[in-house]
Amino acid sequence: MKRPLASAAFLAALATIAPAFAQTCPAAGSCSAANGCYGYKCGPGYGAQGDTCEEAYIDNAIWPRQYIGPARRGICQATALMVHNGWRRQNLLGKYYFDESGEKLSEAGRLKVEWIMTQAPPQHRVVYIERSPEADQTARHTEAVQQFAANAAALGSSVDVQETHVRDEGHPAGAVDAVFTGFSQNQRTPQLPSASGSTTAGSASSASNTQK
Repeated sequence: MKRPLASAAFLAALATIAPAFAQTCPAAGSCSAANGCYGYKCGPGYGAQGDTCEEAYIDNAIWPRQYIGPARRGICQATALMVHNGWRRQNLLGKYYFDESGEKLSEAGRLKVEWIMTQAPPQHRVVYIERSPEADQTARHTEAVQQFAANAAALGSSVDVQETHVRDEGHPAGAVDAVFTGFSQNQRTPQLPSASGSTTAGSASSASNTQK
């Protein structure tokens, strides 16, 4: 029982003495790795080289609160970057969203641009065009989207069109439609088990319980 009381007394004495050291530090005194600052070390994790005794003491006293703000900002910046990359992928138009000539949007492309203009949050209403190795093809795709957006101005929202190096990992609409159509056509017809089968199973179960 004596050890906890002794530890508490030591911590109370330390809390009383430490501020006194901070108050009596000379203003011209500097913190160095050689002599420290009244027992408080200097250097990485303890206080910057060349800090005054007061600055080194404050850095040690409030640790790690001085690092919480920068850490939170770093997390927020990383999250914002991931959100931006996600919306860029969501609003990306690849080659399968245009016709073979590349001068007009396909049906899938028109529906997607319309969705971006009306359903996406206002701050994310940006259409990203997959940059093609041929500059003129990218220009045709961009012009097709801008022309459609201009004709659809009655929807009440404008849209920004930008190029991006991100690749659209898509498939032709016909191939996707064939997969879903084939799945629908080859589904088994849902049906309940026959009533006779349920009765037979119930009779067999009752007979088994009777024998036991």
